[in-house]
Amino acid sequence: MHIWHLAVDVEWEEALARGGPYRRSTLGKSLEEVGFIHCSFEDQVAGTARLIYPGRTDLVLLTVETDRLAAEVIVEDGFPHIYGELPLEAVVETRGYSSGEGS
Repeated sequence: MHIWHLAVDVEWEEALARGGPYRRSTLGKSLEEVGFIHCSFEDQVAGTARLIYPGRTDLVLLTVETDRLAAEVIVEDGFPHIYGELPLEAVVETRGYSSGEGS
């Protein structure tokens, strides 16, 4: 199954440069601060972008293959949350994203 995470491109690039894992939960918050990584199902991405990242053009949309995660994924309030770090090898696709897409 795939789930999606919006990342600020510089934070994603930092994770790549150090060889992972990715440990950001959401805008301005780490995995350690929140306890999980916020994700979306495909039809939730545009709404999440508009709500959390309005006007941002420096985003990367990460497609995550849940079978490649060691951490548990729990759906809470309709959204998938990764309760642990995101290994780079679980990200099967990336693309630039603007919060105005998919409106």
